[in-house]
Amino acid sequence: MLTSNSKEKERSLSFLCCWYLGRRRVAMLLLLSLAFVVFVLGSYTINKESNSPNIHQSIETMDFGSNQTPISRELTSFYTQNSDNNHIRDSFMWNGIGGSDVDVNHPSPSHHHPCDSFSFPPPPPPGMRRPGPRPCPVCYLPPEEALAHMPKYPFESPVLKNLTYIHEESPVKREESQGGSDFGGYPSLEHRANSFDIKESMTVHCGFIKGTKPGHQTGFDIDEDILHELDQSHDVIVASAIFGKYDIIQEPVNISEMARKNIPFYMFVDEETHLYLKNTSSYTEDNKRVGLWRIIVVHNVPYTDARRNGKVPKLLLHRLFPNVRYSMWVDAKLQLVVDPYQILERFLWRTNSSFAISRHYRRFDVFVEAEANKAARKYDNASIDYQIEFYRKEGLTPYTEAKLPITSDVPEGCTIIREHIPITNLFTCVWFNEVDRFTSRDQLSFAMARDKIREKVDWNINMFLDCERRNFVKQVYHRDVLMNMKPPRASSRVLPEPPALPRGRLVGGRATTGKKTPGQRGKRRHRKVSAGGRNMR
Repeated sequence: MLTSNSKEKERSLSFLCCWYLGRRRVAMLLLLSLAFVVFVLGSYTINKESNSPNIHQSIETMDFGSNQTPISRELTSFYTQNSDNNHIRDSFMWNGIGGSDVDVNHPSPSHHHPCDSFSFPPPPPPGMRRPGPRPCPVCYLPPEEALAHMPKYPFESPVLKNLTYIHEESPVKREESQGGSDFGGYPSLEHRANSFDIKESMTVHCGFIKGTKPGHQTGFDIDEDILHELDQSHDVIVASAIFGKYDIIQEPVNISEMARKNIPFYMFVDEETHLYLKNTSSYTEDNKRVGLWRIIVVHNVPYTDARRNGKVPKLLLHRLFPNVRYSMWVDAKLQLVVDPYQILERFLWRTNSSFAISRHYRRFDVFVEAEANKAARKYDNASIDYQIEFYRKEGLTPYTEAKLPITSDVPEGCTIIREHIPITNLFTCVWFNEVDRFTSRDQLSFAMARDKIREKVDWNINMFLDCERRNFVKQVYHRDVLMNMKPPRASSRVLPEPPALPRGRLVGGRATTGKKTPGQRGKRRHRKVSAGGRNMR
């Protein structure tokens, strides 16, 4: 009877299990069917939107991130309403792709650019794991084709044709000079005003005031054998700098063999950083290289602030390399991940530009940028206030639509792409003079130097999107941040230790392990059933 009852229970349980599992399978099939229908409908909607010929969709969905301000939303609306204006649309979104005319000074192998049909998608939205700004797709040509688009003739410098630089062996600080240095020469306010009065021939302050040539007894001194190397002619160079062991050298990747052979990569370092590099395995003393980077040691740096020293090669590359046609500046905290020829073709040659720099990803107003610098303690607050008030008295106003087609007053100055011609050389000279006179925060002085020049001549800067910049460089942390970063925390969950095995005892000359021998459990059950049967008898 016990055996028959147990069999009936087993049958009933198996029936219930099959019935329950059958219902779960049906529910799972229904859920899968519903998910498939949603997927098909979503794909149809996306394809229908992407195939729409109306450009408004791309502009309206272009995101400035969750930090979009009311003014930036107004600008987006403005560009949407004026999408028929090729000049405004190209300067804002396409930077000349498919809409710009061919410049006679910049002949192109073909009037129809291979990237004309490139559709600009919006950058991906920030997520929980990556809340900050993201890179967006950029249409590059292969390096060989990009090099073929290099202009045969220099970009025509408007008005200014001949630019020379002031030299003084004993510069004297004037009473009206606020800030400044021996290296910069303490230009007076009259000198400053004259530097913005564009003429065919000009002589301005542009660092390296003392010495016979830049790098020789100027306060930013370079070894003689290296100075001869800097005088060599190159079509393109890439430059960066580390002062005060502030960053870790990042090796460029995805560089073509053609670029490796023809484009020098120069890294300026001070003696402190050089000593640190000598103790690393990646540095070779014989040829002074770390990977692609040619290390140039700078002696007698002009400033005590390492970041201010970095502004010398950043803004005055045309003085250090007088026979270079194009240069790319990349902050040492960035890793270059796209070939330089491709970058130059995309942001200079394709757009008929002589100077390119990305906009700040969030801020486009100098006054807002100043407050952000103060909040983040980037510089002394009193010095920032003095500089902004000085600019306000000179006519600087908050950014509005009146400045269009200029789309921002605040750059993300960690990358600069430029052609070395008189007007761009003048711009970086006066920009450096502002950095030397006021704070070293070059984002604060960029708009003033640019607008002062544009008041006199018809010259524009290609301020491309920050998400495009993030496409060709990868940002890493500064060295001090990396050194202070805590290692990833281990899981706080503590797993219990497994129970100790029972100590074996000798049975018949063998040690037992506490494990049941095969068939042991069945024997015990058999004994119980047998005992029950005897009791029933």
